[in-house]
Formats: sequence, C-alpha cells, structure tokens
Amino acid sequence: MDSQSIVAPGLSAKTRSEFLTELRNTTPGKPLDLLVIGGGITGAGLALEAASRGLTTVLIEKRDFGSGTSSRSTKLIHGGLRYLEHYDFALVREGLLERAAIFEMAPHVAHPFPFIIPIYKSRSRNYDRPILVRAGLILYDLLAGRYGIRRHHRISRDEALARAPQLDSEGLQGAYVYYDGRTNDSRLVIDTIKTAHRYGARIVNYASVQSFFGAPQLDGALIRDEFTGELIRVHARSIINATGVWMNETRALAGPLPETDRQLRPSKGIHLTVPAERLKVESAWLIPALGEHRFYFVVPWEDRVNIGTTDTDFTGDKDSPGALASEISQILDAINTFFPSADLTMNDVISAWAGLRPLISSGNSQVSSTAVSRKEEIFEDSDGLISLAGGKLTTFRLMAERGVDTALRRLSISPKSKPSQGRRLRLAGSGAVPSQTERETLADTTGISKAVLDHLIEAYGSEYQAVLEILSEKEEYRQQLARDLPVIAAEV
Repeated sequence: MDSQSIVAPGLSAKTRSEFLTELRNTTPGKPLDLLVIGGGITGAGLALEAASRGLTTVLIEKRDFGSGTSSRSTKLIHGGLRYLEHYDFALVREGLLERAAIFEMAPHVAHPFPFIIPIYKSRSRNYDRPILVRAGLILYDLLAGRYGIRRHHRISRDEALARAPQLDSEGLQGAYVYYDGRTNDSRLVIDTIKTAHRYGARIVNYASVQSFFGAPQLDGALIRDEFTGELIRVHARSIINATGVWMNETRALAGPLPETDRQLRPSKGIHLTVPAERLKVESAWLIPALGEHRFYFVVPWEDRVNIGTTDTDFTGDKDSPGALASEISQILDAINTFFPSADLTMNDVISAWAGLRPLISSGNSQVSSTAVSRKEEIFEDSDGLISLAGGKLTTFRLMAERGVDTALRRLSISPKSKPSQGRRLRLAGSGAVPSQTERETLADTTGISKAVLDHLIEAYGSEYQAVLEILSEKEEYRQQLARDLPVIAAEV
C-alpha cells in the first residue's frame, strides 16, 4: 500500500493524549500485539514494519524522536566502503541493497551523492595505496550490481582542484569519484514515524519504561508519562527493545543479564559543522585521519559543511556525549593538512556534536572499535524480551523486518502469513514535488523567498504544503528565525 493513500490525522499533543488513553485501556485479555521501546531510526522502522504487517503496535520514546544517535550520524546512506578491508562482503552488499531501498522509500530526504578520494604521490598522504583503493571501488560497484548509482571513475588533478580549490596541490595526482547517498537523518526518523502512524501505529514520546511485568514470559511494561508522572500498565504480547546504547539498561529492568552475554560496546563519533565559505567543497571528500588507518568524511550540508567522524570507545554519561577539545583539534589538524589554505580554527566551528554507536563486541578489548562489525544482532531473552543492537542507519528497514519476524515467531505466527512489504513502502513526503519553474511561481504566490520554499520541500517533501497552510493563520509565521538560515516560524 502506498503511504500517500492513507488518511490519518497528524501527530500532535491531542493524538498523544488519545494514545495514552488507549494504553490505559489495554488489559490481559486485550493486549497490544507489539510494544516497541525507543524512538530512533531502529524503533521507527520497527513500528512501521509491524503496523504495515497488520500488528497492533505502540512505539514509546523517553525524549524527542531521534534525539539520540539517529540525529547525530554522518547523515550518509552507504554500503560501507571501508568494511571491505575486513572482508565483510555480505555486510557491504546488504548495505548497498538497502541504500537503493531508501532511495525508493524516501526520495525527498535521501539522495545519491558523489564522494571523492584524493590520490597523492606520497603513500603517507593516501588512505591506502591507490591500487588498493581502485580495487576496493571496483568491488564496491560489483557488489551493488544493478542497484548501483553510477560506476566510479578517475578524475585529473585539475578536475579535483576545481571541485575543491583549497585542496593541497603538492603531489596531487588526481582523485577517484564514487557514489553513495546523503540523507537528513532526523527527518528520516520523523517521516518513518509519521508513516507508521498512518498504518495504525500508536506513537507516544516522553514516555519511559520503568519496569516489566509477567512471568515466566513478559506480559507488558509499566510506562511513566514524563510530563505528568502518571504510571500506566501497558499489556503487550511481544516487546522489542530498540533503545540502542541503552539496550542493556532496558533489559536489566526485567532481571539480571546472562553472564555469557555478548557485550554492548558504545563507540563515540564526533562531527564538526563549519561555514561553507571557509571550506569550499562541491562534493563529499574522504580525507585520511592523521596517525590512524581511517578517514573523515567532508560533506556539504545545507550551505554548511559537516566533517566526521571519530570512532572511540565511550564510558561516560550516555545521555550527554560531547566533543572534547582534543577531538575537535584532531579533526581540524587532518582537514588543515589536506586543505591548508582553509586554515580552520576552533572559531570556525559552528557546532561540534557527538553520537554513540551501539556496537556489539565479543569482549576482546584489544580489537579497536573501528574493527568491530556493524552487523546488527537480535537478543532473545528467556522472558521473551527481544532486543536489537548494532547495525547502522542505512540498514534500518532490514533490521526492522528481521526484528518483526522474530516477534511473530515468538507469537507462533509464521512471518509468511504476514509478509513484509519491504521496499514497496513509501514514506510520508515521498510524493511528487514542484519543479524549479513551478517553485518560482509558488514563491511569488505565497510571498516567501525561493530559498525558504526550497528548504521546505527538501525537509518535508510533498508534505511541504502543510507548512504553507499555516502561513495564512498569522503574518508572523512567515518570520525567518535566523538571518542566514531559511527556517521560518510556521515550521515550529
């Protein structure tokens, strides 16, 4: 079913109140089919997958949707070029297929984008030897198969400098161009949640799990309304924990974890945002980190440039990871080495932000977090609680399919009897949008700038009209909230 054909009221404080009433009315004799805990991209995907397969589904999130890792990613949709180094061909192939699926599901917030790897005479200046880079790109294209965007190719030294005039020209021999995707990660979460709602899922934020009940199999959870403090017993036949780096804290609410359990290993990645006029790049670039066998992505983003990411073990407060001054300097040093005339300093950093990856480790601390697989794992505890961790933004749809399949089997329902719609799903906002010519006329008609209209269409896709409708309510809703950003009050 095309999500655009589904009619449902928008999410609001009113619908949240209605959904809480429905939760209060669950009973042992009338439970939900599925309770999903966690409103990041994994939980959002699970809610959409379950609701679109006919399960009565509720998603709860203790804060804002996507407020954790899912709004702090590198904002890429990719197969994972560097995973080829670890011979993880199946994971790369899986990521490339899901990359294509997201382009189909959400063309308004996920787009193909060119990525460039500079090639220098000096081996120390390259991420790896050019011949290995070339071999990796050939394999990357082959693994994508018919789902590839465009085959990689080499460009000359002059072409590389034209795309990044601040790039160090000394010893530069050219560059390789390959193709992956770029996305608005937090909007992807919201549009997935909106689509899940349109399929019938109940969505509640600022609701946290306090405990579970039921033995030997869980029958539900005690939920706290974070606004009022009210405790609500929610009865559910199946529960999936999609809380990411908080997975084990959530599992522990049901009892001690098994001693043989595989370890959750949070890894912190920080990013910087700098002005586009200070770092002039037309495409995304892969720049080697200094002293590490990894690279940073330099990605144009909404008239700014995002740079990242690091990959280090994290043991601090999971609710508030931050970027250290030393980490910021580490990234700036690498960028200035390859873009010397940019000469970025701390004063150029508009924002420094950090997210935590919920990696699953065997417990060997000698293995760097960079080398830990990004493959997701599903944990099934003896009390029936299902937990998902690992994985990455690109594979959220497939993770959700596998998670719901697991829940169905625990409910003694064959997944084949409630088949996944897979890539046939279309997210809210994925409908047709005005052409550039039509936008000129629309901007004149509505009295807003073309830049603001472009922003609304890029952020909301075909649902940009909902924001335009608000403009007529009050003149101040047209107000631009920041001088150099096309964000207007109507969005709020």
